[in-house]
Amino acid sequence: MPVAPHKIERRKSPKGFIAKPLKQAVWLTYGIPLLCVVAAAAAHLLLLASIGLAAPLPLLLLPVVIAAIFFGFRPSMLVSLVGGLVVAQLIDFSWGEIDSRKPIRISLYLGLSLLISLLGAKNMKTQEKLAELATATEKRKDDFLAMLGHELRNPLSGISSAARLLMHPALDKHGMTESANIIHRQAEHMTNLISDLLDVSRVTRGQVVIEKSPVDLVAVVHAAVEQVRTLVDHREHRLDLNLPTTPLWVLGDKTRLVQVVTNLLVNAARYTPHQGVLTLTLTANPDHAQLSVQDNGIGITPEMAANVFEIFVQAKRSTDGVLGGLGLGLSLVKSMVEAHGGEVSVFSAGLRHGSTFSVTLPLSAAARESMMPPAVPALQTQPAPARVEPKTLAILLVDDNQDAAQPLAMLLALEGHRVVVAYNGQEALQQAAQQRFDVAILDIGLPDTDGYTLARRFRALPQQSAAKLVAVTGYGTAQDIARAHAAGFDQHIVKPIDCDLLLEDLQQAAQRVSPASRASALACDM
Repeated sequence: MPVAPHKIERRKSPKGFIAKPLKQAVWLTYGIPLLCVVAAAAAHLLLLASIGLAAPLPLLLLPVVIAAIFFGFRPSMLVSLVGGLVVAQLIDFSWGEIDSRKPIRISLYLGLSLLISLLGAKNMKTQEKLAELATATEKRKDDFLAMLGHELRNPLSGISSAARLLMHPALDKHGMTESANIIHRQAEHMTNLISDLLDVSRVTRGQVVIEKSPVDLVAVVHAAVEQVRTLVDHREHRLDLNLPTTPLWVLGDKTRLVQVVTNLLVNAARYTPHQGVLTLTLTANPDHAQLSVQDNGIGITPEMAANVFEIFVQAKRSTDGVLGGLGLGLSLVKSMVEAHGGEVSVFSAGLRHGSTFSVTLPLSAAARESMMPPAVPALQTQPAPARVEPKTLAILLVDDNQDAAQPLAMLLALEGHRVVVAYNGQEALQQAAQQRFDVAILDIGLPDTDGYTLARRFRALPQQSAAKLVAVTGYGTAQDIARAHAAGFDQHIVKPIDCDLLLEDLQQAAQRVSPASRASALACDM
């Protein structure tokens, strides 16, 4: 019975694709190579009869090559033995008498045949391992995409429900606050997911930039704990910190080191049942600092421990969906730690016995000395900073996405700023020609132009030469930031906008706006 096409499982070989059912048929596995031997012998006799020349040795070795590549070691060895007998007969037939060099020729043929068979077998095993690796990688990617869909739908569901609730006419003030908090939390969650994806992309392409400077690991731990406090409290864990009483200096990128500790704590919190115990310990010896995160969670099998730092690897997810994440955090930890010249390891006694992740980083004596704070006299007191009154700025907000522009404009107006919204580049330039602005927040992707061109044309207007230009975009690579500064932007913000940071920057900008320029801006509106 013929094999249905959809039943054939294909395996890649150096010469193309072969079907496993073909290889599994014994008579074909051995029959086809033997037929190749017969064909080579016939070609030899045909050449001898037609032009009086014997077939070259490579032609007689061709059946061995075919058997080694497509059918494996045993068929190729059978072909070698049968081919050796055929070659012996062909030599007698060709020369008509026993040639004293016949044993040498047969030995050469058999030796080359054995070498080809061994190389073919090794190549086939290599191809099988590569195929198994490719299959495992594809499965990890499929699992990752399934997790990605799950993790993105969860926050979107919360955002959608909260937004619909805000539109309900009977919603009270408390409900409005709770709905806004839900949207804010879920938006932050999606931002973290996207950041992890972008970081993995940079790691795999070798584009991670580590900006090293003296960093206090104790401060790094406190910053990371602050980021995971909500998750730890939600899971009702107890988080114990064993930290030195003095700063512990290393040479590194503070943002990346905070990310490392945060990912370790998040991993421990997610894979530890409710009301678990997490312990973070930071110690030092003369050369290295060691940070460990221990939990009493679900533990790790030896098989998982060997691959836990690889990309797309994640422990089996529970059906309650509380674990979350994309399985990227530990891979990022390994990459970031190694970029700092450190090492990361994991130990677990097995399932239900918890796990301990350890990070070792080299200490920096120079950093420790250079960053020691100067002594302050005991009786010296600092005057309390004067209260800064908020000042009004004239802001031009340009974004073709009305759903993004309108809420941001409302927020800026509530903060006391005067906001003008434009939804394309032409409208923005018309507004800029009519009045002076202190700040212009420009989206890079606009329907009629790009933000870089708009920034140059905006800056060329005499009344806008002193305005602060802020680029808002979904692209945040070093090249994107450099391009924005080259176009005249003073600041580059990656979407989604961190509103608290933007408001703080605007307040600082307001302190630099002179009364004369503010009066000029108001006069332009009259």
